[in-house]
Amino acid sequence: MRRPFRTVLPVLALAAALAAPAGASAAATVGVSDQQASTFTNPLFRPLRLKVARYIAPYDVTSESTEKTNFEAWLKAAKRAHETILISFEHSRNGSRYKVAPSVSTYTKALKAFKKKYGSSFDITPWNEVNVCQANGRQEGQPSKICKSATGPKLVAQYYSAARSVFKGRKVTAIDILDGSNVGGAVSYLKKFKRYVKGTPSYWGIHNYSDTNRGSYSRTSRLIRTIGNKRAQIWLTETGGQLKLRGVFAGGSEATAEKKAATALKCMFSMPKKYPQIKRLYVYQFNGAPDSNDFDAGLINTDNTKRLGYTVVQKRQSATCHA
Repeated sequence: MRRPFRTVLPVLALAAALAAPAGASAAATVGVSDQQASTFTNPLFRPLRLKVARYIAPYDVTSESTEKTNFEAWLKAAKRAHETILISFEHSRNGSRYKVAPSVSTYTKALKAFKKKYGSSFDITPWNEVNVCQANGRQEGQPSKICKSATGPKLVAQYYSAARSVFKGRKVTAIDILDGSNVGGAVSYLKKFKRYVKGTPSYWGIHNYSDTNRGSYSRTSRLIRTIGNKRAQIWLTETGGQLKLRGVFAGGSEATAEKKAATALKCMFSMPKKYPQIKRLYVYQFNGAPDSNDFDAGLINTDNTKRLGYTVVQKRQSATCHA
């Protein structure tokens, strides 16, 4: 591909077209969101041809040894796999600080420390899944000051400005928002965010689990309409098929859940065809979760066998979403 002779380009282009899997959407780049470094060395990963990878990191990851070690192992493996990397920041893991939303100055200082240590060759999401609150006593989700629509949109807009300033010239998503079964809350949050955000963001992040797993377009459509800028890119920074949610298998059994997850992934692949603004799909996740976990959306089992969804992703199989 690097040879400079123009005469080889039509041949290469034809070869690439013939090699593209049936049903693939040429408009969207397909990637993975997964926290495990082993993802990139697993023999089953390379056949999926995933070009972008996302990691969720504490905003202060440089100051916490365990998180720092995990992230550095993941980063090393992702770079070796030649992935385009997206870092999504979120709450701290240091002690009880997971419940605290950092001030803009503290957040900016932490991002500068991250850039100094790891460079700036990343795409950035300033804050992960901003409208999801932490359950009592659990770290999943975000501090109340961020997730509540009364205080969150303004603070998240300030985080976005800070990330743009620190990572100048990089692709920075304005927001990372979950659709939810009732998308009204996400729409309201998004409208308020737009009042505070500076400039005209070129990249927006949506997690559309509720649509893909319910076979619907309605929530994704409402969020895209609310964003409003038809020139902006939409990235589905977390999407895919859920086998287990809150400890319950979709459809009541593991076998049924696996089939439902594969159907959800086919629905996911139809999204860029319906909404050309969608330019990236980050499938969450590659690795299946142990039985003890209350959430599972993996493409493979813990024993390293393929699930039905693996083939859907490998072949880029698309099907119309049916509620």
